Amino acid sequence: MRLDTYDFYLASKKPPSGLWPSDVKRQADVLRWLARESAHWDAESIGMVGYEKTSRRVLGLGPADPAFIARGEQNFDRFAAVLNQHLKSRTWLTGNDLTIADFSVGGMTYFAMRLELPMTKFPEISRWYDRLAGLPGWQASTVRPSVLRS
Repeated sequence: MRLDTYDFYLASKKPPSGLWPSDVKRQADVLRWLARESAHWDAESIGMVGYEKTSRRVLGLGPADPAFIARGEQNFDRFAAVLNQHLKSRTWLTGNDLTIADFSVGGMTYFAMRLELPMTKFPEISRWYDRLAGLPGWQASTVRPSVLRS
């Protein structure tokens, strides 16, 4: 869970925010989504596609492997379908309250869009992400596509 330790630390400094719930059952749900994001979206789909499409070139490791990209894209479809279904009856990942899980999974969702993975196939993810992206703090922390094209 990469930098999620920072998320825990910062959320613990502001308990009233609810970003790290006080209820143990909700904490377990947050941890479940952080683990899924790390194991599935980062390692086996979005992260895999990103590594092949960008990191290999930047690091001088040769051209991307189309087979790995295809595998990452297939995994993305499979994992995104699970998330899309889960979000159907929820405002945020764990229910009605924003948590650090939303920020962690949302970060990978942002990269999925930058990598042109098929987000339009998953309307519930798009709805959830649009809500997250509408937060002033999120807007202040993400690079606008127009800046990246400059």
